Amino acid sequence: MGKSEEKRARIVVRGVVQGVGFRYYVMQKAQEMRLKGYVQNLPNGEVEAVVEGDKLFIDDIYRAMQRGPTKAKVNDHAIHWLDPKNDFRTFMIKR
Repeated sequence: MGKSEEKRARIVVRGVVQGVGFRYYVMQKAQEMRLKGYVQNLPNGEVEAVVEGDKLFIDDIYRAMQRGPTKAKVNDHAIHWLDPKNDFRTFMIKR
């Protein structure tokens, strides 16, 4: 096993992603993977997550967000890699 690589990423998904439990789904996955950051609904109907942690786990949560919870239908998704800032203590849902 190589050493973990700490990264930060902004992930945005669009489609049927609001009102289907998407943020709770992401929070549950993030907590399982010990990622920090937040997830929120955007006014344009998209869901945005900003996550920090092990790059492998960020890859995993990105794949999970491409599927989403049962009632979600993700039509489009994007990930933007950033340098970690270590400004998150937990993972939360932003209103």
